[in-house]
Amino acid sequence: MNIPALASGFTKFPIFFTFVILSVIFMLNIRRSNRRIKKNREDYWAKEIRANSVRRKPLDNVDFLVIPYDDLPLNIENDDDVIKECVNQLNSLKDEPIANFTGITNTDLKLEYGAPNITTLSRADTNYTLLVRTLNNLAERLHELNHDSEALTVLEYAVKIRSDVSSTYFLAAKLYDAQGDNKKIAWLKRNAETLNSIMVSSILRKLNEMYPNVSAY
Repeated sequence: MNIPALASGFTKFPIFFTFVILSVIFMLNIRRSNRRIKKNREDYWAKEIRANSVRRKPLDNVDFLVIPYDDLPLNIENDDDVIKECVNQLNSLKDEPIANFTGITNTDLKLEYGAPNITTLSRADTNYTLLVRTLNNLAERLHELNHDSEALTVLEYAVKIRSDVSSTYFLAAKLYDAQGDNKKIAWLKRNAETLNSIMVSSILRKLNEMYPNVSAY
């Protein structure tokens, strides 16, 4: 190999050789990415096929929620349209299955509880999402109407059932701060840390920005 000639060529055409090298690197990365995507897809369908073959299992260990209607402030400002809608939503869930499966895929649910149970479990998860959103809306409206104590009652219940609605934590923190209750803000941070949700980072980041001197422990 004529090294001087190669070096001379590189000197004359540096942009061309850089383009060639970058193109090769790009193509290698594309191939590697495609292989990874194909492998993930194959693994997913293998797992899904296995999950669909799992027979029905008892749901005794599912933590189905029962809404504590008597403990929630549902008889305040009943002439308000937002409050009325929230109360109606909550009442519609009275005889419905409710369970928190945030962060758990349907495939994993079928593997754990059996494919025949997926309709009930999906319904329970959808109802849970409706529940925590309704609780947040109710609390926000109670706060707007100057019923902060009642709003906190609703927010605390939402946190206890592991809601990942970010505004639930921020409003609760704001109301605790107004009371000078740093222990409760720390309690919010502790609960947020244990959520099985993609919202964990954003909730904690905002809480830490709002109250940097309050530790979760």
